[in-house]
Amino acid sequence: MVKRAGFRNMRVGGTSWVIRGSLADNLRHLSSGVSDMEVVLFDSNGCSNMPSRAEVEELRRICGDLGMTCTVHFPADISPHLEETSRVRNEEMCLRTIDLFAPLEPFAWIMHIMGDLRGKEPSADMKTWHEEGRKSADRIARAVTDKKSICLETLDYDFAHAEAIVRDLGLSVCLDIGHMVKFGHSARSEIKRLLPYARVIHAHGVRPDGTDHVDLSFFDASLLAETIAWTDDGSERVMTMEVFESDYPKSLDVINDILRDMPFA
Repeated sequence: MVKRAGFRNMRVGGTSWVIRGSLADNLRHLSSGVSDMEVVLFDSNGCSNMPSRAEVEELRRICGDLGMTCTVHFPADISPHLEETSRVRNEEMCLRTIDLFAPLEPFAWIMHIMGDLRGKEPSADMKTWHEEGRKSADRIARAVTDKKSICLETLDYDFAHAEAIVRDLGLSVCLDIGHMVKFGHSARSEIKRLLPYARVIHAHGVRPDGTDHVDLSFFDASLLAETIAWTDDGSERVMTMEVFESDYPKSLDVINDILRDMPFA
């Protein structure tokens, strides 16, 4: 039996971009070390990696054969500041993604609600940002069986601005601890505060120059170990090492080092 990285109640995963090849190739490759794959999608400006229904069926079969699960990162963001036609176009892309990947029964769908400003405040017009963001998120959440599978990701802004959307719609949080560090949030306190609502954790390193999504040797080792320890609360979660290509095996080494030192893993 393959020994995979994982913690009590929390599976560990990687992205669908760790080797050159298809989604199925990456899923098979990941299965030797972890239990979940984040399907990272894009579909814009004439470039797309959206699979066919046959390819999704192949992923479903491989997951069943190898005991893997998947999360799906939507290829389009919710952008409350855009005019209605563009907002609806992005919503429709997310809805088509749900329809396409439904046979895979993803553990989570990862959603961004973007700001039109960078920094602590996502918008100068917070009333519109809340209203339009909530409306788009609600429309998308109504398309899935379990609204808690829709996970709103922590980005650059203070996530307190989005918590009402999560709470009112019955969604979950995708807690990106790399973003917490990159954007200068009070990482420990914010992680502990948001963890009860988090279904997915994204972990990646941040270089001193601010470059993120690099291997986990560039993440505070004690904070990573503490975050993992705090997840031992009985809730089912996935922690995705959100890194790519050569940064994946380096990150897996970091996780396995933590595993060796944790009594509950």
